Amino acid sequence: SSYKACSGGYYCPSYSSSEQACPEGYYCPSYSSTYTACPAGSYCPSYSNASQACPGGQYQDSAYQISCKTCPAGSYCPSGAPTATTCPGGSYCPSGASTYNTCPGGYYCPSGATNY
Repeated sequence: SSYKACSGGYYCPSYSSSEQACPEGYYCPSYSSTYTACPAGSYCPSYSNASQACPGGQYQDSAYQISCKTCPAGSYCPSGAPTATTCPGGSYCPSGASTYNTCPGGYYCPSGATNY
């Protein structure tokens, strides 16, 4: 019998007789001999072959995570954000915002505004 390549989502250390499941908080590309830490700004459920960027409106400020956090009101979070960014003056950001909204005429919005 011949040797086989280790599949994505698994790792194969030296002397392995079978593939090992990639654990939560890590990712394992094809041919991995070990698992790699999931970086901030992304999440990695078990069996991940790559880190997944947090979607817009969410962020993740820690490594080794299996989910992302909802962007708080007064901030915005583009896709892959490792931190929430404070909403700039002249705009407002409700909870879960992926970008900031322009403050309409007749109102003013200080930095960190959640609505107008």
